[in-house]
Amino acid sequence: MLKTNQFRFTPPTHSILAFKQALVELEQEGGPQKRYERYSNNHEIVRKGLLSIGFKELVPHEEQSKIINSYFYPNDENFNFEDFYKRLSDKGMVIYPGKMSKASCFRIGSIGALYAEDMQQLVQLIVQILRDMNVKIPIQY
Repeated sequence: MLKTNQFRFTPPTHSILAFKQALVELEQEGGPQKRYERYSNNHEIVRKGLLSIGFKELVPHEEQSKIINSYFYPNDENFNFEDFYKRLSDKGMVIYPGKMSKASCFRIGSIGALYAEDMQQLVQLIVQILRDMNVKIPIQY
């Protein structure tokens, strides 16, 4: 490629165009610092919202990244992660099982095409779904 400016095999045009578009969108947002600020804001909206109803975090605040955070399952006989996950998914919100440790927890990402309104809606749906599942709020441990 360096000598001929040609790919040796079929060029990955879709990947090249997707990367180009990602760079355009990053620039439109104001660059990496502005993107990081949005991710940080998303993270804090969810964090504060879930802490306000009693959730506990797996990772101490000072060690958290701003792109994903883990929360322990409530210690409530009515809480079932598969049901919780499906109900959120049915409303267009996807969270992740906490597969990174042996702890019973789930993870919430703060990156991508997500904005403050999305994160606020997620917190509201979590509260609504927990109530629908008859999980006691504030969350008990």
